[in-house]
Amino acid sequence: PTGFTDPGIVRYTNPYMIVKDRYEVNGSQATNIGYLNMGNGDFRWFMYGEKEARARFEDKRELMLLFGEKRGSSDATALDNPLAGSEGYFSAIEDRGIIVSGANANPLDSFSEFDDIIIELDKQGAPSEYAMYLNRKQDLAIDDMLAAGIATGVTAGLPGQFGAFQNDADMAVKLGFKSFTRGGYTFHKHDWKLLNDPTLGGASTKIQGAMCPMTQVVDPRSGAKAPALEMNYKASNGYSREMEHWVTGGGIMGHTNGDAGKDVMTFHYRSEINLITRAANQHVVIKG
Repeated sequence: PTGFTDPGIVRYTNPYMIVKDRYEVNGSQATNIGYLNMGNGDFRWFMYGEKEARARFEDKRELMLLFGEKRGSSDATALDNPLAGSEGYFSAIEDRGIIVSGANANPLDSFSEFDDIIIELDKQGAPSEYAMYLNRKQDLAIDDMLAAGIATGVTAGLPGQFGAFQNDADMAVKLGFKSFTRGGYTFHKHDWKLLNDPTLGGASTKIQGAMCPMTQVVDPRSGAKAPALEMNYKASNGYSREMEHWVTGGGIMGHTNGDAGKDVMTFHYRSEINLITRAANQHVVIKG
């Protein structure tokens, strides 16, 4: 033969996203602070509104990693598509992964449906251990499925059932996971608050859960191992943009580095991150 086999390697890239927010408080409000006794007479002050603003920013950053999308070529602008976007977890799986969907409220609530997923995982060369993150309806549906199958022994404890937790069932339970085996695969089931909260993913999405392989992906050329999911952030010479936080103010509480002439103190938050979904063909999204 004169030809040769081309491996057809596809290289994926994912742009970083910059997430920013801020919280402002005027001088009068800044003096309405609470104190916490840390013990041994150590009192620390805190500002509840700023604490909540930071928590909301962290939620926003997580949502960007999960629901972010790249813009298609048809969306390009004269400015060379400055808002190219960044591929989130669900977008990556819907593009290259396994989608389980159905018209009923709980698309995954029978062993026959579960077996279909297992057959597909076999086709994709999937690892033998998965973490399942589910909303409440899907979680209860699988509980009912397992309860109905106890008599057949499908939930019997096996020595390797808790492999990801050093074969310690107690450790898995402490972390909130319930585990079972089926067809040579071990599934660790966990509630996902994000999909239960009606103010986050619970009301605005049909996604009811995800199944993430608990493995490391090996680069075929270098042999280097990397996790199936990885959050990256920009950093250089000790400067990190993972979670930046700084305060400016017009003299309030000693902050004189900005907002001159304004009776205001501003808390700034900034993060430059992206999410890498490796071997997306082995990840599963459950949709209703």
